[in-house]
Amino acid sequence: MRSRCSSLHRTLLSNTFSRRILQRRMRSLKYGSSIKPMALARLKSVAGVIIPDTALCKAAVELLESSSPEFLCTHCLRTYIFGSLAVRSIGRSVSDEEAAFCASALHDLGLVPAYRRDNRFEVDGADAARQFCEKHQVPPERADLVWKAIALHTSPGIATRLADEIALVHLGAGLELFGLGLNQMPPQMVEEVLQKYPRMDFKTEFRNLLVEHCRHNPAVQVLNWTDDVARTAGCTLQGRPIPTASQLMSVAPYEE
Repeated sequence: MRSRCSSLHRTLLSNTFSRRILQRRMRSLKYGSSIKPMALARLKSVAGVIIPDTALCKAAVELLESSSPEFLCTHCLRTYIFGSLAVRSIGRSVSDEEAAFCASALHDLGLVPAYRRDNRFEVDGADAARQFCEKHQVPPERADLVWKAIALHTSPGIATRLADEIALVHLGAGLELFGLGLNQMPPQMVEEVLQKYPRMDFKTEFRNLLVEHCRHNPAVQVLNWTDDVARTAGCTLQGRPIPTASQLMSVAPYEE
């Protein structure tokens, strides 16, 4: 346990150091690009990552842009870029770039009102993406790959053991949300991605979106990674704070 905590501490320190360096270098760059995400998606490449330009990928970005706030659009596009770089850095390669791009573009649909149901947002988003795939006559096995990539994108230790496309979305989202692996990215590549796909106060805006999701359906947050977000935001379940896993084990109906 001590070595595991030490490893996590080193990762957090490394990410903090990387963030400070990046922040200093980014002060000279202009944010708030007037280019819309759809136009950005038409770029041939960003940071050495080729952007798929198929009809299906364009349709995925159109769906993303029509249903999501702009900060979420740029986040999803950055997820694909960072995920591609992360997969490449560990010696893996994606064979179905179209599926990986569509999964990245649509991985947070479950957080927007139009696609919010009563499941974990990852599952609601995966279901919406499957419907998108069916509408565009994507073969079932490829649609299933997109579904899994979205449903498992917040599942560390699982997503990276599966298909490269699934690992890509997970690694890209983790780098985006928590900075996991940021210290392994060349700073100039990170700068290029953030300049072309601005974060737009992402930390605040995304946290607000998560809180809205938690308040919409607090029961889903139990034993979920978002339970901490729900408790911090004061969400309750039947008038009580969202329980922790330890609390649930303690009150399980057994003598021992």
